[in-house]
This record gives sequence, C-alpha cells and structure tokens, in this order.
Amino acid sequence: MLGTMSGATSSTRKQEFANFIVELMASWAPVQARPMFGGFGVYRDGLMFAILIEETLYFKVDDESEPLFAQRGLPRFSYESKGRTASLRYCEAPAEAYDEAVHMASWARLGYDCAVRQQNKRKPARKVAASRARRPIDADVLASGAGSMPQREPKLGVGRKARGQGAQLDMMKNLGPKSQEMLAGAGIHSDEDLRHLGAVVAYARTKAVCPRASLNLLWALEGALTGRDWKEVAETDCASLLMALEDVQQHML
Repeated sequence: MLGTMSGATSSTRKQEFANFIVELMASWAPVQARPMFGGFGVYRDGLMFAILIEETLYFKVDDESEPLFAQRGLPRFSYESKGRTASLRYCEAPAEAYDEAVHMASWARLGYDCAVRQQNKRKPARKVAASRARRPIDADVLASGAGSMPQREPKLGVGRKARGQGAQLDMMKNLGPKSQEMLAGAGIHSDEDLRHLGAVVAYARTKAVCPRASLNLLWALEGALTGRDWKEVAETDCASLLMALEDVQQHML
C-alpha cells in the first residue's frame, strides 16, 4: 500500500498517508486529517475519532468498543514516557481496513461512535468539571485508562507549607508569579504537590479551574520537573505530552 511512498521524505510520506486515509473513508463520510503532535488527528463533524502516527491508523475506543479490537489482537497506541510505557485509548486498525472502503467504514464507525458517546458525556459534565479537577488524581490510573476515579482526599498542599514540607514553586525552573498563581488555584503550592501529580495531570487540573492557562504552562511544568527550559520541552516532548493530556482530560469528565 505504501510502497509508492518509499522515496518520499518523512513529512511527505505522512501527508500522503493522511490523504490516502481521507480518500478511503470518503465513501463512508467526509473526514478531515489535521496535523497535530507529529501526526494527524482524523475528524468527522468536528469530532476527533482517530489518529495517524508514523503511517499507522488508530481508532478512538472506550469500554464499549475496545473489546472488539482486543478480540482481534489490535493493541492500543503506546509510547515511552519517563522510562515507562504509557498508552492512549486508541487502538490500531486491522489490515483489511486499508484494503477495502467497506471494511474501513465499519471500523471508522466504531471510532466515531465512541467520539460521539464521549461528546455526549462531556456536555452535562462541564458544570462540575472544576470541582472534579480539584480532587487528587492518580496519574498512573489515568494514563492507563483503567479503573475509576479515586475517592476524595485532603486537598494537596494544605498543611504542608505550615509543616515546612516541600520547596516553594518559585524555586523551580520556568515557574514565575503568574504560573504560580494559576497553579495555586488548582491546589498546587509546592514542588511536592507538583511531583505527586506530574506535569500532565497538574496542567489538566489547572486548565479546568483557570481556562486562560496555555500549553506553555504544560511545557513549563514538564521542564520544572526535569530541569529543562520550557522551549526545549515544547520541541522534544510535545507529542507525548499532548497525547497524554487528551487521555487525562477524558478521564476528568
């Protein structure tokens, strides 16, 4: 299928693959492939239901649809982060989906239906998103896409500063007064709070209570935890951070 692309540059190959997928899905529905984090997101009616990474197609899944992929031995998209393997709830398309439009349509429909279900859940959840975001979240549970949300625990940071535990955020790289103010609104007051949550979950919580927080804060948080400038993080870790962020935000609904 991709043999004709063998002489193309990496970026050209990715674009040609995206064009191929859009064309193959055209008989099912008009879709768009939009560049994002080194690959493409595939959208129908404004909903992202698939991703294209390194010339491989992955469909969005949930508890209802993922077993259908698992029965075929189709794995989730996975990536390395901080020495461990993490995954997103997107499963690889089967080989026959690339060969026939009718097969592509049946699998694409699973991804799109999943996106619609998540969109329907999101609408009534917006009013309580901020209150849920204040709960301490287990980053490992969120990254794996398994299990339920943890029970409410004491708010992070409360009492720690009084006991002198944990350095202040202004001692960390990249985090100026404005960043500290936004983080404080999400209950993140010290380096201990930030390390407990990790950059992605900390950003998601902050974004939920402070919508003006931009992705620069995500890069800054990751840089603060790894001792790097936020611009370096944006250049090297953008893809994995954005994909992890999407998964975390889905579980905060």
